[in-house]
Amino acid sequence: MKKYFVAVALLFAGIVGAHADGKERPITVDQLPKPAQEFVNTYFKDLTVAYAVAERDSFKEEYEVVFTDRTEVDFRQDGQWKSVERKYSALPEAIVPQQIRDYLTAQHYDNLEVRKIESKAYGWEVELSNGMEIEFDRNFKVVDIDF
Repeated sequence: MKKYFVAVALLFAGIVGAHADGKERPITVDQLPKPAQEFVNTYFKDLTVAYAVAERDSFKEEYEVVFTDRTEVDFRQDGQWKSVERKYSALPEAIVPQQIRDYLTAQHYDNLEVRKIESKAYGWEVELSNGMEIEFDRNFKVVDIDF
């Protein structure tokens, strides 16, 4: 019986290992899709790239660029940004959709910096400099606030 469990465990480990083929490989910014290159050159041209990686799973390849100031940008396979996070300063204002900026101003949060934004299938999520997280649906209606 013990041999049976060991065999099943090894089989399971092999299946999981073979299926989890998410391999990262280092790349240069020039190897990113054109929209990602343009995004980096438009919004972060003054920063130094620490590293960039392409991560492939079974169905797609995504990209991550990390700068020396710890700014991180994740891109989808087509080169469109998926998330942008700055540890120590505000995101460039143009990255944040106008509807979200309008909400922050209306709620008197405009004195806080947007440090992270994530574009998700169902909407948006932003994190402010005070740690507050606000989730918006696709129509920019607030669906959750986490203080």
